[in-house]
Amino acid sequence: MTTADATSSKARDALIRESKDLIAINVIGLCKTLRIRAMLGGGPVLNANGLLTPHVSTSAAILVDPSSFRHLRQSLFDQGWRESRSLRRIRVLPAARLMLWHPDELAGLNIYPVIPGFFADPEETFDIIWERRKEVPLRGHTVRALGRVASAILASHDGLDGRSTRARSNFDYFVDQFSKLLDARERLIAVDLIRRLGGCAEMNRLIVALGEQPCEFSLPSIGYAQWRLQIAEPSDQMRRALALLELGPDGRKLLYASKSGRPRSVGDAVRSALSLPRTIVTVFGAKRRWSQSLG
Repeated sequence: MTTADATSSKARDALIRESKDLIAINVIGLCKTLRIRAMLGGGPVLNANGLLTPHVSTSAAILVDPSSFRHLRQSLFDQGWRESRSLRRIRVLPAARLMLWHPDELAGLNIYPVIPGFFADPEETFDIIWERRKEVPLRGHTVRALGRVASAILASHDGLDGRSTRARSNFDYFVDQFSKLLDARERLIAVDLIRRLGGCAEMNRLIVALGEQPCEFSLPSIGYAQWRLQIAEPSDQMRRALALLELGPDGRKLLYASKSGRPRSVGDAVRSALSLPRTIVTVFGAKRRWSQSLG
């Protein structure tokens, strides 16, 4: 890259950072007005916690209370935000994040009502992370944001929108920092937090990299499966299929080694075989049901 190109790239990065910061300030402010619990994540929060990022993301990232997701979505649409639609990705499950763009903004906006691979009930997951929130300064304002440990965990999560983002993993980059910046107490807190969030399989690599003892795999909770599949009564087979689709290679190894959701008798095996077509139809119909629920 020439000097001129490098200068141009830095100037654009600065403009994107400014746009993201202003978006975050406005959206967190909107959430306060609407009495919606929401927290800023991403680069500004990592920097506030003494962590660096390998590149400048083009979108602000906000974690929102799942129960208020639809309300916030409509309110953002009312302010001119529109959903980004990618034609390049073929996925079985609906996207875990809402990707938005605005004609007057250089940067985009990503809203996360659920974290893929964190298999506790999404409401419980948000409540647990909310308990550890902090406030960070941002261009003369103060915004609610992820806490230090939660920021570290999510930064090393390389599948926040399912498998499509894993090819761009920055896991090694972040773990190198966490190993130096997180003290022994914070490492134990991180493992306990991951366990409470049902992320033992998804974050197994991080737990091992931090030198801590891995926790056991468990199926996605009923609440998590209800949210992701938009059905009232998910079976164990559906929950296992959901885990298979959500987890990365390391997490799937734990799933395969686990007996969670597997038939325990010949009768169970027969019932499982008979219910497989319904499971396939249910899983592949999740995107359609989500689209209908959002209108």
